[in-house]
Amino acid sequence: MRYLNNELSNISYTNKDFNTIYPELLTFADSVSEKWKTSLSNESDPGVVLLKLAALIADKNNYNIDKNILELFPMSVTQYANAREIYEQCGYTMHYY
Repeated sequence: MRYLNNELSNISYTNKDFNTIYPELLTFADSVSEKWKTSLSNESDPGVVLLKLAALIADKNNYNIDKNILELFPMSVTQYANAREIYEQCGYTMHYY
């Protein structure tokens, strides 16, 4: 039987990281506000700092979502309790050694 060699661990289900979220937030802020333009702001502008913080939090949430989804598959599970539950659902009983 040929296995995937844990290829599931490289899949990103949300497919969004900081480098894709931050530019989207900048364009969204420009489209929403007529008084504040991100293109005229510098890196120390409080609005830009808050947008970076929001992008960082979204990136961390997406990372956690990806890792939690990967815990549902037998080939990518990393937690012992999750592995025990998944394999029992497949009909295999893990033994204690």
